[in-house]
Order: sequence, then C-alpha cells, then structure tokens
Amino acid sequence: MTGLFIGAVLISFSSVMVRLSDVPPDVVGFYRLFVGGLGMAAFLWRMGRLSRMNLHVWGWGLLAALFFAGDFFFWHRSIGLVGPGLATMLANFQVIVLAGVSVFLMREGVSKPLLAAIPLALVGLYLMVGVSWQDFTPEYRLGVSYGLFTALFYALYLLSLKVSLNRAEADPLAMACAVALLTGLLLGGLSAAEGESFAIPNLRTLAALATLALVCHAVGWYLITRGMQRVRTSLVGLILLLQPSLSFVWDILFFAKPVNPVEISGVVLALAAIYMGSLGGSRPAKAKKG
Repeated sequence: MTGLFIGAVLISFSSVMVRLSDVPPDVVGFYRLFVGGLGMAAFLWRMGRLSRMNLHVWGWGLLAALFFAGDFFFWHRSIGLVGPGLATMLANFQVIVLAGVSVFLMREGVSKPLLAAIPLALVGLYLMVGVSWQDFTPEYRLGVSYGLFTALFYALYLLSLKVSLNRAEADPLAMACAVALLTGLLLGGLSAAEGESFAIPNLRTLAALATLALVCHAVGWYLITRGMQRVRTSLVGLILLLQPSLSFVWDILFFAKPVNPVEISGVVLALAAIYMGSLGGSRPAKAKKG
C-alpha cells in the first residue's frame, strides 16, 4: 500500500511539471512518454522481463497509443489554459465516461454507486465551471473544453488498453512501456510536422522534463501498477484520489490559483463522484490521470 500511496503522490506533480516546462505541449508529451517509456524498459530489463515486449505487444499497443496521444494532446493544452488543478480534475471525469460506455454500449449492469456518481459528477462539474461560465475568457472556456475532451480520450485509451492486454495476453508493464514509447513517437511526429522545436531552453525546463518523465511517469506508474495488484479495489480508488486532489492543491500553492467556496464545493462533489464511479463495477478501479 505504501508504494501505491507514493506513486499517487508522484504522479500528482505531473501537471505541475508540464506547467513549468517552457516547451510546446506536444514536445512535452514526447519527452515525457518516450523518455518515461525508456525508464519503464529499464525496469523490465532489471526484472528480466524485457523479452515480453514482443511484436504482438507492439502491434496491439499501437491501438491504445492512438487514443493516448489524443489524451495528452488535449490535456497539455488544457493545463496551459486553465491550470494544472482544474485540467486534472476534468481529465479524471474519464471514470464517468467509462461508466456511461459500460451501461449504454456494453450493456453491463448498473450498480447503486454508479447511479449516484453520474448526477453527482454533473453537479460538481457545474459548480466548478458552469456557475461562472459567462465570466470566463474565451481561452479559459476552450481550456475547459479541452479538459473534457481529455476525459473522453482517456476513457477510450483505457478501453483500448484493456482490449489490447486481453488480445495480446501481455505483461501489463510491458504493454504500458510499449504504449508510452509509441505515444511519445506519435506526439514527436506531430510536433515535427508542426515545425516545433525540440530544444530545451534552460535548466529549469530540463529539470521539469526529467522529473516528469523519470519520476512522475516511470517511477510513479511502476509503483501504481505494482501496488494495484496487492490492495483491494475500494482502497485503490480512494488512494488514487490523491492524484487529482493534490494536483488541485499544488495549483493553489505553486501558481496562486484563485478559488471560491462554490468551486471548492464542486471539486469535493467531483472527487466523490470519481471515487464512487471507480467502485461502480466489478472490475479493478481505474488509475487516475497523471
């Protein structure tokens, strides 16, 4: 449980590192995922499991990587427009998207926590951004929209990852490594096509990118992947709520994000809905965005 807790804390700094990086959003994604993927490959090599990254894993991993690239495309832009805290909260509405997919497309049973989570999430979303919508700048509204698109693509990524793992019968860490490397290459290719520079302008950017890739992504997700196998589902969901919660706190502490009681109430309701949604089915709780 200690490893899971530490992993959740580490990935809560992901959005902060993105904000501190003085490079374009897709370049951040390239460095985070490709270098982080290399870090995961190092873990696999250390454990003698690198051979599990076979052609089957790479082939099915590409499916998940396509949606993961869309996830990071929107999330990094949302961070730049609305800040790390709100962008991460909105991204974690993927739990509610997954719930809707399970009910309406996959015809799975509806549990009481799931039934309660969906309206609770909508009320929380309204309190966070709906009440003051008319007062927001066009850029801020765009950032909110990007955050919700992030939740959609993140949910599609998780669904495709589940399919890929089942079809490839793969080691979860090997699949996560392949997906990270492939997603990094996709974002890197997009950056190159847009003529963006991969140059790292200063030491602060280098430190932020290195921390994001090696500490937040590689170490954080390794600890979470290992810890989820040893802790009961309800406790996993509760511990992983640290990630969006702390991201919101870091936004206030590090970037002086203004907050009001209505917005805080929305955050609390959203967190409750995310937790309840993670318990809505018999499957293991989904990891939160980071």
